[in-house]
Amino acid sequence: MVLVSAAALIDPDGRVLLAQRPAHKAMGGLWEFPGGKVEPGETPEAALIRELAEELGIGTWASCLAPLTFASHAYDDFHLLMPLFACRKWEGTPSPREGQRLAWVRPARLRDYPMPPADLPLIPVLRDWL
Repeated sequence: MVLVSAAALIDPDGRVLLAQRPAHKAMGGLWEFPGGKVEPGETPEAALIRELAEELGIGTWASCLAPLTFASHAYDDFHLLMPLFACRKWEGTPSPREGQRLAWVRPARLRDYPMPPADLPLIPVLRDWL
């Protein structure tokens, strides 16, 4: 079981930030919600705050992370459990810090971006909520 925490960063225009996985990583080229693995002893919120700082150079707070939904997906070699938090407030401007590309996407266009299988069920929930 791998626990990963992810964020739907939502800008004032209602767009959602997606990050493209670098080509050299597993599932390279696919688009995903920013986030990463929860380390031992870390809460999903703390992991997400850390990952957003590392990956995008932004800061946010646990009080700004609203639990929205989660994904539970069996890959060939592990099972992924991924809570998705909505976040509308952060400090700084998201910028790619790990070689990834970023895109601000309207909810109705999220399906236009190829995503890992675990992320796909999150799209309708996010579209309906926004």
